[in-house]
Amino acid sequence: MSSSSWPPELKAWVQQCLSKATASNKEAVNSELKQLLFKAHANGTVNTTDWSKVELASLKAQTQRTTHVPVPPRINITTTSFGPPPPSSSSSVPGQYIPNSSSFPSLATAANSDAGKKKKKKKNDGTAAPTSNSKSTFPSPYHFSQSAEEAEALARRAARFQKPTTTAESSSASVGGVGRWFGAEDENGGSGSHGLGMVPGQVGKRKMRGKGGLGYSGDEIMEVDPNVIDWDKHTIRGTCTKLEKSYLRLTSEPSPADIRPLHVLQQTLQLLKSKWKQNHNYAYALDQFKSMRQDLTVQRIKNDFTVEVYEIHGRIALEAKDLGEYNQCQTMLRQLYELGIKGHPQEFLSYRIMYLLHTRNRSDMATLLAQLTPAEKQDPGVKHALDVHASLATSNYVRFFRLYSTAPNMSGYIMDHFVERERISALAIMSKAYMTLTLTYVTTSLAFDVEEEADNFLIDHDAAIYTNLTVPSQTQAPNNHWRPLKPTYTPLHERIWDCRKAHQACAKGIEKYRVVDLKGQVD
Repeated sequence: MSSSSWPPELKAWVQQCLSKATASNKEAVNSELKQLLFKAHANGTVNTTDWSKVELASLKAQTQRTTHVPVPPRINITTTSFGPPPPSSSSSVPGQYIPNSSSFPSLATAANSDAGKKKKKKKNDGTAAPTSNSKSTFPSPYHFSQSAEEAEALARRAARFQKPTTTAESSSASVGGVGRWFGAEDENGGSGSHGLGMVPGQVGKRKMRGKGGLGYSGDEIMEVDPNVIDWDKHTIRGTCTKLEKSYLRLTSEPSPADIRPLHVLQQTLQLLKSKWKQNHNYAYALDQFKSMRQDLTVQRIKNDFTVEVYEIHGRIALEAKDLGEYNQCQTMLRQLYELGIKGHPQEFLSYRIMYLLHTRNRSDMATLLAQLTPAEKQDPGVKHALDVHASLATSNYVRFFRLYSTAPNMSGYIMDHFVERERISALAIMSKAYMTLTLTYVTTSLAFDVEEEADNFLIDHDAAIYTNLTVPSQTQAPNNHWRPLKPTYTPLHERIWDCRKAHQACAKGIEKYRVVDLKGQVD
């Protein structure tokens, strides 16, 4: 909406409101004007509203504070003596008592002597002392005499708060100005370069000076919102048409010729999805996805496509066990979901809960649990993650490994990173509760696929202690008495784990998982 499209009545009303604004209510007037103009523009009532009858609440509150000012009563006392009231005259007010100096001479003399003593104690401020013949005035509780220095100081202070009123333009600029709200018209009647178009500005815009490029140009930029930089004027729009481009960290201002626009990035995403299904080359996929994310960031593209890119990259990172890259995608997705962009927030919320369980971040976990809504808790993925959290909080390893076996979506990939930690903790509990256990029971309880995996896990932690490791030796053949027989090991499904002897090794194995590796964490 150009500057000429705003009705003159609206401009005059805004100018009147800005002229009434003071330093104390300038921000309130500015905010209320912005809301009214936005609402009127959205409803299409800019030209139909009688702006002369619209009152601002911020200015009305100021009027209520300043209209009723109680005037203190002034007492017309010319002397310090007291006496009977004089006879009424045409100039006197009925009921007003005016003392006479001739009454009570003793009190008048005493008052004059006291006043003379006080005057001697005053410092010499350059003013002439009153003569003895001058009349002493009774000090009023509301009006005091001022010295020349005090009067000069008050005059200087009042001058500091005075606003120039030479022209209408300067007065309006002191509080924001109508030109900054509707844009200055150029010679052709169009909107000037410094106008704000259809978006009204704010009182008290500030200037920013940068270092060149991407919103940091050396030119002065006028902000619409004092707290938000207007990046739209400096946003890059790419012109590159290559579908594949390697990732390179930016060390200078990016060139539009090296940045792919949105429609090219959409084609690139389809290409990367097909290639990932074919060969699962994570090094190639990581390089291409980071390059796509960089192009989206440089062009400030935040829409459904941006969410899709980060979600796919996050899932691929989980599948490749790259928690650092996944965490970067997760952090950006949280910001995009907060903007109201559609995606799969419930799925990645469950992943975030699993990630916090892996990192043992209790403070962030408590904050997240307090912010969950009833609808989010009913989501199957989120409910599964909360059940996992409850099983770990109560050390219920049986329930934990059942949930591990039935993890939905890609939660199992995150649980793979801390399942060994929970297995050694479960073995420490089991070794204190039982004397012996079959290896088959250990395999089933700790969600191993086969007994061989359970046996290798025990060997890695020096806890592979069995009561029947070998089969009893058989009778040697008479002709081979000089050659010892090789020991025969018991099959894995028949072995019995010695819990009591393996407890010390299990307790020592817990120390191995005290520190959690947080590669790439940016939270």
